[in-house]
Amino acid sequence: MSSTTFLYRFFPFIFIYIASVGVILPKGSIATQLIGTLILITTFYHFVNNYKSTNLFNILLTFLLYISFLSIFSSKFLYSLSNIASAAIWMLILPISFFLISNMTRFRRLLNSIAFIGVLYILNIIVSTVFGITGKSYSREIFQVGNLFTEGLNSMAYVLVATPLIIHFRPKNKRLIFILAIIIFVLVFVQLKRISILAILIGLMVQILYSKNRISIVLGLVASVLIMLVAFPLYENILSVQYKVRERRLTTVNIEEEGRYQETFHAFNETVFSNDLKLFLFGKEVFNSPGNYANGKFGPRMIHNDYNMILHGSGVIGLLLFITWPIPLYVFYRKMKILAKPSFEDKRLFDIMTVLFLNLLIMGYLISLSGGINAILFNSIRVALMGGILRILYEYAGKTAKNYKQ
Repeated sequence: MSSTTFLYRFFPFIFIYIASVGVILPKGSIATQLIGTLILITTFYHFVNNYKSTNLFNILLTFLLYISFLSIFSSKFLYSLSNIASAAIWMLILPISFFLISNMTRFRRLLNSIAFIGVLYILNIIVSTVFGITGKSYSREIFQVGNLFTEGLNSMAYVLVATPLIIHFRPKNKRLIFILAIIIFVLVFVQLKRISILAILIGLMVQILYSKNRISIVLGLVASVLIMLVAFPLYENILSVQYKVRERRLTTVNIEEEGRYQETFHAFNETVFSNDLKLFLFGKEVFNSPGNYANGKFGPRMIHNDYNMILHGSGVIGLLLFITWPIPLYVFYRKMKILAKPSFEDKRLFDIMTVLFLNLLIMGYLISLSGGINAILFNSIRVALMGGILRILYEYAGKTAKNYKQ
C-alpha cells in the first residue's frame, strides 16, 4: 500500500475500528491490541518512509520522545505506553500529511476521506439506535452513539468547520452537503456536550472575523438557523429530554463540583506548588493518572483536561512542549501565506484554506480543555488538515518564488 493510499484510507478505517470496539471486538481483547499495534507500526513505517529534515515538527517529536521516556518510570508501564502509543499515531499523521499532500488533487482526496466521516457518523447513530448498541454518551435517552462519543463529537466539530472547503470543492453537491452539515450540527447540539458545541461556535466566529468571504458565511449561517428553526418541532422533544438529563451538569454550582474543575487544583498542587523540583519539572505517572492524583480521592477516574494530565504526568517541561508544538507551524503558516497568495488564482479557495488552518489551530487548544490527547480520530483529522494546508501553501509559495526569479 502506498503512503498516500494509507493516508486516504486511514480515517474511514479508524472510524469503523473505533465503532467496532465493544460491539464486534471486545474492549481490551487481544484482537484490539493487535489491531492497535498494527495501526501504530503502519503509521510509523509511513512516517519514516516519507520523513525529510525540517524544523517544523521538532517540538512535537521531542514531546513524543519525552513522554515515551517518562513511561519507563510509570507504575503501570504498559498502561502508560498504550496511551502514549495512541497519541503517537496522530502526532505522526501530522508530518505524514505535510510530506505527502504535495498538490491540490491530493488535498482534495484527503478532504473527501475526512468528509466521509460525517456520513459514517450519521450512519453510526442510526445503526446504534436501531440495534440498541449502547456506550458512554449524554444522549442514551434519545439515541445511541455506540462507542463513538467524544471521538465522534469532536470529529464532527472539525468536519463542520471544514464544510465551506468541502462545498468549494464540490459545488454541484452544495445543497446535499449543506443539509448533511445541519443534520450533523443538530446531532451534536442535542447531546449538549459543552466543549464540542463551544468549539463549533468559536470556529464560526473565527470564520466571520478573519474570512474575506464573511458575507457568504453569514448568509449561510442565517440560512442554517432558519432551517433549524423550521425543523425545530422535529427535535424539540429530544432537546427537552436531553436538557433535563444534563441540567444539573450545566449549572455553575455543579461545574465547581466537577472532577475536571477540581483536578486543576490538584494537578498544580502536586507539581508546580509541590516544593519538589523533580515533580515540578517531570511530574509523575505519565499517562497513568487514575488513582495517582489527589491522594486517590477520585478513585479510577483519570485526569480529563489534557493540560492537567500532561502537567501532572510530565511536569512543566511536558506542558511547555505540548503548548508550544503548534507555534513553529503557525510561524511557517504566516510566512507561507504571504508568499503563496500571489500564485493562488482562486482567491476564495486561498481564503477558505487559510482561515480553516487558524480554526484548526485555535479549536485544538480549546478541545484540549475537555481532554482527549490519546484520542486518535479527531486529533488526526485536525493535524492531517493542518499538515495538508501548510504543504499546499508551501508549494504555492514556491511557485511565487519561481515566477519572481523569472
